[in-house]
Amino acid sequence: MSRPRSFDSRAVVDAAMQALWSGGVVGTSVDDLLQATGLSRSSLYNSFGNREGLLAEAVQRYADQQIAAVRQLFAHAGLEQAMGALLLDAATSNHDGRGCLLVNAVGELHEQAGPTVDVVRAAFARLSAAMEQAIRDVAPAGVDAAGLCAALMAAIAGMRTLQRADMPLAQRRQAALHLARALAGS
Repeated sequence: MSRPRSFDSRAVVDAAMQALWSGGVVGTSVDDLLQATGLSRSSLYNSFGNREGLLAEAVQRYADQQIAAVRQLFAHAGLEQAMGALLLDAATSNHDGRGCLLVNAVGELHEQAGPTVDVVRAAFARLSAAMEQAIRDVAPAGVDAAGLCAALMAAIAGMRTLQRADMPLAQRRQAALHLARALAGS
């Protein structure tokens, strides 16, 4: 008979998510995950199967959090205001300079194949679908929600790049507001 878990799996997955977000999906080793989560090697393997099992849960948790935030933002703001808030966040805090875990992971894994890249791409697709639906819910009739979502995601990725490149804050803010206005008018 196996022993019951003696850890909070939600806290472990959150700690793994933070480690992967900071160290990268490729660069974060099993030892890094063990240190971040406080798990023993046997607990990690018994509870999550392997590194990829924990990674999959961490990526899903991140996607779930981002989807909830996008839904809440669009539900409480107009189209231009919601897009502006997303772009301003990417231009200024950018998750304390870490960017988006999913975008970072796609960049790391783009030439690879296998279950890890499949998990990341599926989570990215879920986030994109949720953002598209949030746009559809608040956009005027006739707006191409899929096209606008893709443009917004590209603009967010661009703003994250400008933030990481240390472009002056005033210019990043101005660019974010300009992009939000332009996208809302399209």
